[in-house]
Amino acid sequence: MKNSAQSHCPFHASNKRNEEATEFDMFGAEYQHCPASSLQSFREEKPIFFSEKMNYWVVTRYADIREIFRDPVVFSARNVLEKFTPDTPETAEILRSYNYGMNRTLVNEDEPIHMERRRELLDAFEADKLEGLRELTRTLVTQKVDEFIGLGKVDLMATLLWDIPVIVALKFLGVPDDDISVLQQYGVAHKVNTWGRPSPEEQQHVATNVGKFWHYSGDVLERMKRNTDGQSGWMYDMIRKNQTNPRVVTDNYLHSMMMAILVAAHETTATATANAIKHLLSKPKLWQKLHHQPELIPAAVEECLRYAGPIVSWRREATQNVQINGVNIAKGDKLFLVMAAANRDPEQFENPEELDILRDNASEHLSFGYGAHQCLGRNIGRLEMCAFIEELTRRIPDMTLSKQTFTATPNTSFHGPEALWVEWNPEAIKGTETASVFAIGNPDKRTIVRQAKVVAIHTVATDIKEIVLASEDDTLAFPHWTPGAHIELHLPNGLNRKYSLCPSVNTANYSIMVKQEPEGKGGSMWIHQNLKLGDKLPIQGPKNFFPLQSHAQPVLLIAGGIGITPMLSMAEQLTRENKAFRLLYCGRTRDSMVQNHQLKKYEQNIELFISSEGKRLNLDAELKTSPPGTPIYTCGPEGLIHEIQVLAERYHHILSSELFTSQSNTLNPEKEHAFDVELVDTGKTYHVPRDKTLLEVMLDNNVDVPNDCAEGLCGSCEVIVLGGGEINHRDHVLSVKERQSNKRMMTCCSRASGKITIKL
Repeated sequence: MKNSAQSHCPFHASNKRNEEATEFDMFGAEYQHCPASSLQSFREEKPIFFSEKMNYWVVTRYADIREIFRDPVVFSARNVLEKFTPDTPETAEILRSYNYGMNRTLVNEDEPIHMERRRELLDAFEADKLEGLRELTRTLVTQKVDEFIGLGKVDLMATLLWDIPVIVALKFLGVPDDDISVLQQYGVAHKVNTWGRPSPEEQQHVATNVGKFWHYSGDVLERMKRNTDGQSGWMYDMIRKNQTNPRVVTDNYLHSMMMAILVAAHETTATATANAIKHLLSKPKLWQKLHHQPELIPAAVEECLRYAGPIVSWRREATQNVQINGVNIAKGDKLFLVMAAANRDPEQFENPEELDILRDNASEHLSFGYGAHQCLGRNIGRLEMCAFIEELTRRIPDMTLSKQTFTATPNTSFHGPEALWVEWNPEAIKGTETASVFAIGNPDKRTIVRQAKVVAIHTVATDIKEIVLASEDDTLAFPHWTPGAHIELHLPNGLNRKYSLCPSVNTANYSIMVKQEPEGKGGSMWIHQNLKLGDKLPIQGPKNFFPLQSHAQPVLLIAGGIGITPMLSMAEQLTRENKAFRLLYCGRTRDSMVQNHQLKKYEQNIELFISSEGKRLNLDAELKTSPPGTPIYTCGPEGLIHEIQVLAERYHHILSSELFTSQSNTLNPEKEHAFDVELVDTGKTYHVPRDKTLLEVMLDNNVDVPNDCAEGLCGSCEVIVLGGGEINHRDHVLSVKERQSNKRMMTCCSRASGKITIKL
């Protein structure tokens, strides 16, 4: 037990918050009811805290958890399967009687053997190798739904979701049909044994089932070993590798992985689907939307995994003294990573408490983990979830949730209902339409768009138009957004352009301002010359790479030209919160600067610098006289931002900046160099040709890489560089020191002079 844990923590929360942190219990009612909401205030005030009651550091922010997942050496996975409730002597004796010896699996072993084994297992999980499971899953789902569709009311967990994932998993493994019914009953026992808090009496019952699970799966494995000729399935592949490479694929490893895959593939998929259906039915318009537009189902699956994933937390152990986001973690300390809280982090996901099936970055959720330990079976889970939801929305569009009290098995890491009662009118069921078929894997985010309609166009300055957009979809209103957010327009001329959102008179609408740029690529020119009232445009977002944080000190806003657009929403928010701020707005001529009702509201806070009138902003003098630590937000031309960056560092200010556009992702194949990249997470080497980016190559090979702007502006696609050639950095994210270290790169734009080794 730690005695000085709180002394490590630099966050000055209230005494009450400190007491709550010290006594935090993952088995408490609030966490068990909803892990994400129970940690919301901690994430905001004390994102890394030590629970003396549980003897764990609890980590809640997205960026922190992703960094921990990225480093499996410093943050070992050895404690993932460590029991929260130690065995009693009686329980230990029961397990010994079954020769229980589950040891290391992919989820809880360290490097270098973890990656060596993982490489032996990867190929069978690639998207193109899973096509055989598609028809099996579809057939099983259709048969089950046929059995109950005339009833009008069922528990979906009992009649559909609980059985099929384990059957699919066992078929994937190659387990004989006769053994399927026996093995599928043991998954819950393993979950409670590892992540639960059973009473001494319950422990004995659980241990008995775990022992039976181990013993029977061992018998099945031995029978499979004796008859491998002509047999197919993942376990048969591993048995053959056990014979040719027994050092890496050991006998115990085969046995342990059989149990681990059954639990992972069964429990998580069933729970993930139950969570998804529960939340989609809680908003009937979403269920109807998927009935009419089934092509949105893969995106809805990713959003449901973000909003209410089945695995809410995972664990790590520090192998050395380390600091995470200013918090000192000692060697041997245990960390409890709450992905459910991270998946609702507003610094990563705009409007995170809303279930938004058109959120185009939902697949950046951490429900599958990240990096070297990312879930191998994630595409099997996606395939099954899509099949369940497609069949039900297509055949039972009027399905509703029955009145019920949801219960779950108490544990720390898995979350979902034990039962899911739904009902519908069986007399309204009609003939089935042709089932939709989805690509296996992460959905293409470029296809996840909202339909918008132009409802107003105003000229607000020379060559600047305000475009007001309304949702074209009556069932899905535009989501809320925060200051600094933007949307991306998909224009008919094939160009996509991002524009900051501005305050709108009608808060249900989105307002943007577009400056005509004759020297640009044609996006703004098309808008100025062709866009008219009533036109419809696909848009993506909102997303926010430039968020306004909460500050105690007065805030300084600096805008150059059209860079005023994000500042308008920031000024409005600061005014609403009665926070002190100054807005310095620079432009060439008065006519070229936005002069509308919004700016007039902040006249006392604004100072204009118009070069044609002889008034220029002296940035050095301004930042030199500002109190150290002044929060500065700036948007404008690259030259302006660069100058402010230099001065902010010199005078010790806190700077956030955003560029209009970037040419970072513009490739000239005649001048580029091809290069090779070894990705340690897969053990494979990929060739990046002259006419493609590293990001494009990885996405083409079904590597789940978070990505967003594709212009080197947001930092989403950053990877760790472990060695090799020099990086040609073309992003606007990394600092000078970070570039010189050659340890990170943005895959959407930067390139390498020779072969490099990276990890996600």
